[in-house]
Amino acid sequence: MTARYRDTLILLALAAIWGFSYIFIRVAVPAFGPIGLSLTRVAIGAAGLLIWMAVSGQLDQLPRINRPFLILATLNALIPYTMIAFAELHVSASFAAILNATTPPITAAIATILARDRFTPALVSGMACGVLGVAVLVGWSPMPITGIVLIAIIAMIVASTSYGVAGIFAKRSFAGTSSLSLAIGQQMSASMLLLPFGIGSMAISDAHEPMSRNPILAMIALGLVCTSLAYLLYFHLIHAVGPVRTSMVTFLIPPFGILWGWIFLDEHVKPSMLLGLALILISIRLVSRPQSPASAQE
Repeated sequence: MTARYRDTLILLALAAIWGFSYIFIRVAVPAFGPIGLSLTRVAIGAAGLLIWMAVSGQLDQLPRINRPFLILATLNALIPYTMIAFAELHVSASFAAILNATTPPITAAIATILARDRFTPALVSGMACGVLGVAVLVGWSPMPITGIVLIAIIAMIVASTSYGVAGIFAKRSFAGTSSLSLAIGQQMSASMLLLPFGIGSMAISDAHEPMSRNPILAMIALGLVCTSLAYLLYFHLIHAVGPVRTSMVTFLIPPFGILWGWIFLDEHVKPSMLLGLALILISIRLVSRPQSPASAQE
């Protein structure tokens, strides 16, 4: 199996897993609250990776937590996990998955700025198409666009931007660091950062529903599968193909998210959702090629 074929399969597997994450978040967040969910998710993710390290005899790869790891954890876990969890209290899992597909054009724009490249017509067109896709998705949404729904949409865009910056930061700051060390380092750092917020969250009890079996099972799956396993795959791709190409995983997450939402949550697929998704996918296609040799390595 060639490296390119292997990485394509890994990308597909990651998309399917992260498509499921929106389902698990939607089920778990009413009982855990956004901050409680984020803290529990990274804590379970870190525990799962520690167990894997011990069983496989790789404890020597346990990293030292330092400032770069804390920055990575903030950008790639604390901000996006909390923003997405908050958003899914107010919008469907499918809707959130589609909005998260804005990550690739945002990542490409940031990479271009950092590389001091010019914005090519394809990149500008792709960004404009992505904005139009979000506008169609929001403007023609079957749900009432209330103030809290607009805040949820903004939270999803903040999460996408944070993911984009995190991918570039990881590529630049952790060259030579193994995928396992990166994954466990991020989850441990995020657990440390979220702990005081989690304690405060429990004190004010920001959960919307009582705890029950389904939210607990969803949280375990979110931590072990969508965090522990998923980030091993994600950081492998960051090193293998770069952050811009890795962000293309969000090209595939929305179809999986819509499919899983339809199958498991009985969410309805509206024409506006498909049109908005199509425009965002066109946007991703337009920005999918590196703009220059420099930006390709961002």
